[in-house]
Amino acid sequence: MTASSTTRPQVKDLVSLRRHLSALATLPVTEAPVISAFLDLRFPLESLRSSFITWSVAARATMSREERPLFDAAGAEMEMVFRQKWTESVNSVAVFVRAGETPLLLVLPFAAHLETAFHAASMPVIFPLVQMKDRFHRFVVAIVSEENSRIFEITLGAISEQILAVRPEISQRVGREWTREHYNQRKREHDRRFLKDQVSIMAGLMEKRGLNHLILAGNPRSVSALRSALPKELEAMVADSVCRSPRGHDCSDVLDDAISTFIEVEQNESRDTVELLHERVRRNGLAVVGIHACRKALLSGAAAELVISEELPDADREELVRLATTGELPVEVCEGDELLASHGGVGCLLRYRPHGI
Repeated sequence: MTASSTTRPQVKDLVSLRRHLSALATLPVTEAPVISAFLDLRFPLESLRSSFITWSVAARATMSREERPLFDAAGAEMEMVFRQKWTESVNSVAVFVRAGETPLLLVLPFAAHLETAFHAASMPVIFPLVQMKDRFHRFVVAIVSEENSRIFEITLGAISEQILAVRPEISQRVGREWTREHYNQRKREHDRRFLKDQVSIMAGLMEKRGLNHLILAGNPRSVSALRSALPKELEAMVADSVCRSPRGHDCSDVLDDAISTFIEVEQNESRDTVELLHERVRRNGLAVVGIHACRKALLSGAAAELVISEELPDADREELVRLATTGELPVEVCEGDELLASHGGVGCLLRYRPHGI
């Protein structure tokens, strides 16, 4: 019989990230500056604190006399973050802090990596979180062997659900009770049942979560057998395979490879989205490019998806991702795409073409 177990570590999920992004995108502007800090915890906290102090001295010099006390008060709140003892599962932290009559302090730990950066502006800087959500999102990894299958849901670079399927045991009663042929027949039945159980678990998990990406990992023989057993609709969701087995019960290296593989798949899908954008532009279809046209499309409600380059200037990038986040639109972040760069670094796929666009 197949046994299964489920665990739910305490990680940030997509629902809470979307909620935080929406709140940050619509935060009312006040006279107090907002500090947006992104900390890569692969570096020592004391080193990060030193970098923050160096930045804050330079940033403070650019502010008015009225802004400086509010900036100082917000900076003092950062000390709490630098004193915090973070668990090994936390690889980066995003912090948003503001002093004054309407204070803000939001600390978001993540398993995914964020590059260290500091900003001070009237609004929070949210692009790094939008980019992380687009890059990592959520997918399923099945690590299979002849004995068991470990099925993981990965959210924002961390395990959000784990299910263990164990292969049914078969008695070794070969001899007087069972012939070798009878034993082999029972073994084939158990193998089919084990594959069916794995498929059922994956199908249920992906349907429940609305997921459409699956990565298979493990020894090549087991991976091939499982893939052959998948129904067409599930087989079409296999993004790639990782032919590597875990060391005993430690699946961390295989999961790291699976996450890297998924990022490559996502980057390929980003290129596909850019190609779709340009194909529509060439035939004057439902797409626009350029900052001005995209701003109008987002404000009018005509936009279906924002396609944006990470090389776009910060101010324009933040404005457009705030508009997309407020409108609950998907955002596709592209890296180093020359075609998109030739059109100002941003485009929108449209639901319809309104007058004047």
